[in-house]
Amino acid sequence: MRIPTWTPTGTIVLASALAALSLGLGFMQAYGGWTREGVLAGTAITARWAFPFFIAAWSASSLARLWPGGWRAALLRRRRAIGLAFAANHFVHLGFVVAAVSTFGETRPLFVYLVGGGAYVMIALMALTSNDAAQRWMGFKRWKLLHAVGGWWVLVIFANSYVSRLMEKPAIAGPAVALIVAALALRIAAAVKGRMRPQAA
Repeated sequence: MRIPTWTPTGTIVLASALAALSLGLGFMQAYGGWTREGVLAGTAITARWAFPFFIAAWSASSLARLWPGGWRAALLRRRRAIGLAFAANHFVHLGFVVAAVSTFGETRPLFVYLVGGGAYVMIALMALTSNDAAQRWMGFKRWKLLHAVGGWWVLVIFANSYVSRLMEKPAIAGPAVALIVAALALRIAAAVKGRMRPQAA
């Protein structure tokens, strides 16, 4: 019996989303259950859980360009699944955010809501267009632009979030900032290599 090609992607997405939900609920219970502190703990851990999925998906093409083959090629082949897993995980995170705002009155400046809401719109659009049919319908250039803008938008939000917490929570924010810097360095190095290749030929 032939296994459908979507099965690995669906498995990765579902398993990671269930793990995010379990982590969020587990931390919520550990920090007081259905209380402000408990929901905020769930919010924090689900964001942290989603972050490595985003960095892996965002860095996959750069790693494969710089060092072709091996696990980098495998990562690139699974980039779509990893990106969809990030989207699913981050919408679990959104559920905790909505609970914190609607039930416990957590508020943020309007600018934060606009930028964060825009990021979720981009994540949803990227998830909905993470398939060959959408790429053909949009055309490769428009599809690539959408995913480039969305990826940079999310990266900037993660960077701002972790950099602002460096002094408060260095053990958590420090490694995250280092990963972001490394991802940016990989992206720059891959772009430079791509520009140099035609000249060398």
